[in-house]
Amino acid sequence: MINCNLKQNANLEVCKKQIGEAHFTMILPKADNSGNKIKPSRYGKYVDKINNRFGGSTTKPITLGCWKDEERDQLTCESGLAIETWRDFDSNPELKKLNSIERKKKMNQDFKFMNKIAENSAKEFGQDSVPIIFDNIKDVKLNKGEWRQKLVKEKLTGEKVNGDLWDKSI
Repeated sequence: MINCNLKQNANLEVCKKQIGEAHFTMILPKADNSGNKIKPSRYGKYVDKINNRFGGSTTKPITLGCWKDEERDQLTCESGLAIETWRDFDSNPELKKLNSIERKKKMNQDFKFMNKIAENSAKEFGQDSVPIIFDNIKDVKLNKGEWRQKLVKEKLTGEKVNGDLWDKSI
C-alpha cells in the first residue's frame, strides 16, 4: 500500500488520482427578498469570473430552494439559478503536471475563490447567505468532439433557437 501523504509519493499517478478533481456549484436567487426579479445582467460578472478561472461553467436556470421560516412557522421557497464549474487537472497540460500536494492546494484555492464570489453576490443581492457546494470527485473529463456549424437536416427540427438565451432563461 502506497502512502500518498508522503512527499516522495506526490508525483505518483495513483496519488494524483486519489486527490481527484473538483466540482463547484453556487446557487443565486432570481429575486430579491421582496420578490422583485433581479436583472439577468447582474449575474454576468460572477459567471465571467468563474469562466476566467475555470475555463467555463454551466448555468442551470431553475432551482427551487425551500426552508422552514421559523418566524412565520411555514415553508418558504424561492426561485434561483445554479452556476456549476469544475477543476479538471487532466485536460490542461500545465495542471496535469501538478503533483498530489499541489492539486490539493489548487482545489483549496479554488474553494476560497468560489466562497469570495458567493460572499460578494450575497451582499449585492441582499441575502443572508449564498451556498458554495464543493464536491471532491474522482474524475472529470472534457471529451473532444468535432465542431460543425450545422448538423444534417434529418437531425434537426427546422425550428431556430432565437434571441439571447441568457436573458430568456435567467
